[in-house]
Amino acid sequence: MKDAPETMMRVREEVESMQPIFRQMQLLLSGSGSGLNRGNLTMITVHSLMSTLSGCVIVYSRLEKKVNEVCGFGDPTTASAAWKRAGVVADRVKWGLWKHEEALFITEDLQRHKMNLVLMLTILSW
Repeated sequence: MKDAPETMMRVREEVESMQPIFRQMQLLLSGSGSGLNRGNLTMITVHSLMSTLSGCVIVYSRLEKKVNEVCGFGDPTTASAAWKRAGVVADRVKWGLWKHEEALFITEDLQRHKMNLVLMLTILSW
């Protein structure tokens, strides 16, 4: 992604910053979260958690669809050649398929869901 526009680098950074949050959520949902204040569980509804996680899935699905489109993974004639390439996409022409506004919208969605998850984790560990 070294040749990617800055907006795409921001999307990547947001995705990477969500990984530890998802790991903490996984620990929480599996019941093995250390430092969890079980008394605060009543402060978060299952609906809120499900809604936020579902929102993450939707954003990640949109992102995956766009990356596959840009990389040519959706086209069976180019899929095998695309998979052989190292990295996501190196040539700037392909990055032109991304619209700046689209990348900003995805970044904002990721940030919103991340803030909700961090708030939930903070409440549960407080």
